Amino acid sequence: MIPYGIKLAGVLFASYAGFALALDAALALAWFAFLRRRSWSSSDLFAMRLAPSVGAALLCATVVLPAFLWCEPAHRREPLGAGLFGLGALALLLIGAGVARAVGASAATRRLVRRCTAGRRSRAMAHGVEIVDVAEPIVAVFGARRPRILAARRVLQSCNPEEFQRIVDHESAHIAAADNLKLALLHSAPDLLAALPLGAAIVSRWKAAAEFDADERAAGADRARRLALASALIKVARLADRREPVDAAHVMAVACGDIEERVRRLLGTAPSSPRGSLRWVMIGLAIATPVIALPAYGVLHRCIEWLVALRL
Repeated sequence: MIPYGIKLAGVLFASYAGFALALDAALALAWFAFLRRRSWSSSDLFAMRLAPSVGAALLCATVVLPAFLWCEPAHRREPLGAGLFGLGALALLLIGAGVARAVGASAATRRLVRRCTAGRRSRAMAHGVEIVDVAEPIVAVFGARRPRILAARRVLQSCNPEEFQRIVDHESAHIAAADNLKLALLHSAPDLLAALPLGAAIVSRWKAAAEFDADERAAGADRARRLALASALIKVARLADRREPVDAAHVMAVACGDIEERVRRLLGTAPSSPRGSLRWVMIGLAIATPVIALPAYGVLHRCIEWLVALRL
């Protein structure tokens, strides 16, 4: 017979896996049905991608846990079925894979920073940015907790002072928006979508939207600034080869994304980024769901008991 505390832990882990899979499936259906056809803000895409894992965690904490504590006798001991163990093991696998991705991305970023900053005599400062001698035309924010901006010397030499300042302003906008931290969270989300092309597609859309947002914060409505940033983007793109110059989850690169679309937006020939609205719907659901679930605690507890007794 399994003690009460172990049963509670098993129920929470199994519930997390079940909710995460259900929300993954719901998001996949909604994405292919209509979500992918619309333009979304970076905040909406961020909320959308994290909805399965965060939603599952919130449901466990605010619905399953109180229902179990309210309805389950504290002295009750009973055997646990294979279904509960299987879902619990899946939850641990999803969480462990997310942690592994976060650790791997952090290590990759540190390696990239060490490669870029090797040799102190090759480094200098310009516009408050560390200038490094590397082959790639990097201008990027490195790190999620203590972000820093590194720029390749060839980028500094290719741009005039106004253009380079706009690039720096763009990267500073990423820092102000905590985009590196958001990107790390997106890559380490503990759900099944992280291993599927759909998860990568949503993250790619978020990165593009985040680039548009940083461009807007860096240039604003000033026509001269927008032209300078557009010119700088074109120059950096010409310096780069066709491969992505930076491949680490905690890095946002100035040459990342659709350069043509970014230039069109800066020159006013493309629609502006939409305002976030979906995230507020999700926040409202997160607040309302625990209240709505209160009358259903008895039914939910019977479902839990069925899951506990399930034999595969």
